Amino acid sequence: MTRKLMFVFALLLLIVGIVGAQDEEPYTLTIMHTNDVHAHHEPQGDGNGGAAILASVVNQIREAGGNQLLLDAGDRFTGTLFHVQHRGQDSVEIMNALGYDAMTLGNHEFNDGSEILGAFIEGLDMPVVTTNVDFSEDPILADLVAPSVILEVGGEQIGIIGLVAPETEVLSKPSDALVFDYDVIGSTQAQVDALSAEGVDKIILLSHVGYSVDVEIAQGVSGVDIVVGGHSHTLISNQYAGAAGEYPVVLESASGEPVLVVQAGEKTIYLGLLEVEFDADGLVSDWDGDTILLSQYITPDPEMSEIVATLTEPIDALRAQPVGETSVELTGTNPRLCRIEECNLGNLIADAVLVETGVDVVFQNGGGIRADIDMGEVTLGEVLTVLPFGNLVSTFEMTGADIVASLENGVSRIELDDDNNPIVDGASGRFAQVAGMRYTFDATQEVGSRIVSVEVWVDGEYVEIDPDATYSVATNDFMRSGGDGYEIFATNAVNPYDQGRPLDQVVADYIGANSPVAPEIEGRITHQPGE
Repeated sequence: MTRKLMFVFALLLLIVGIVGAQDEEPYTLTIMHTNDVHAHHEPQGDGNGGAAILASVVNQIREAGGNQLLLDAGDRFTGTLFHVQHRGQDSVEIMNALGYDAMTLGNHEFNDGSEILGAFIEGLDMPVVTTNVDFSEDPILADLVAPSVILEVGGEQIGIIGLVAPETEVLSKPSDALVFDYDVIGSTQAQVDALSAEGVDKIILLSHVGYSVDVEIAQGVSGVDIVVGGHSHTLISNQYAGAAGEYPVVLESASGEPVLVVQAGEKTIYLGLLEVEFDADGLVSDWDGDTILLSQYITPDPEMSEIVATLTEPIDALRAQPVGETSVELTGTNPRLCRIEECNLGNLIADAVLVETGVDVVFQNGGGIRADIDMGEVTLGEVLTVLPFGNLVSTFEMTGADIVASLENGVSRIELDDDNNPIVDGASGRFAQVAGMRYTFDATQEVGSRIVSVEVWVDGEYVEIDPDATYSVATNDFMRSGGDGYEIFATNAVNPYDQGRPLDQVVADYIGANSPVAPEIEGRITHQPGE
């Protein structure tokens, strides 16, 4: 080979090397994410959060340019009067204005049935993805939700998979036509494989199953690069107190590649911001980011402020209507006490149902109590915020043995700390607040054997429950239909009637008739850990 040809050959190798290096330049993606907004569009009591501040931060990030996605991990429904009034259309307007790119469904999106959910999805300017639910037999939802979607961002294909807690079938009120797949790892892997077969090598899982399950999925699946989580309201952060881990949590997939797990708290208080670099093979090679506090010191976006103000107008009168007074603070949700122990707000709600129905005993799930009420005047808006689900009062009859079994379900998810005290964080909503009876449980015992004693109020005193006797029972229609694991209410109830008055109206009327109310902790529920 002549020196001239050798020079040309070397030059060609150099050019090919340069082109190859350009082809292998990393791809960078900025992911903004929210979860568990629960219709909290206004700032919280400390002035932080809300849709208008969120819009300002999102707009500022977008102005910086680059490849970007705005994603939501579910539970837009239920939690404030915005949802009571607008039934999801509030989130439609806000999410469209913010320009979300995709979301998955949370369990609360199923609270109001398929018609409300269908109208919500149809109104959105983005795809909704959920892979572990078969929607095919539901005439409203069948063609509205896909298991995954491929988005093109900056010339690259990004696969987005959705996942919802399979327990939604007991946590909410989905259509009987829907089938939930409990194998969340298997259903996720199947969708990853389908996307990979189409040449997609960058995959994000929008997950509404909770942080601990997210960790299991991240380590049990191959091909997912990022898990954007929800459901457990977990804050992952490098700077804020109470965070569950450093942002992002870095794990190893089933095939040995890095997987990033993120979640951004709840109620539009934070925005998650993750910057990810992918190598030429579509693997995560570098990352940075953190959750951002939507601080009260950030100037709210004026256009979003106007949207929220317009949505607020029809509920202002609702909020202001007085129903009575309370001489004590009605508490239970901060920090979620109604989910681990007797709370005075739980006693008040159960007592209201007891007076309304005249039954022997009342059950109220702690997870159905969604807010506190300050001492002083009580408005209808406050009652609706506490009880936002629109539940009706249900009545039926049941044996004493079945009542004990129901209470076993209520304490089945209690976990204890090293001092045998019930743990608040992650406590289950199935914990039963009661009226007309009192019970003692021991959470150190095996599930199904935790109830120590149950006594029913009879003729002015508590007497031991008779397992063979029949008692009249009242609860909300969610629990009566088997919600929160109370299947025994659905299967063993005798003479059930599920069309009683709305629970919120029953409670509002009770407060009005007994003002000022002053419910106390009476020893209705006792935790007695064994030695």
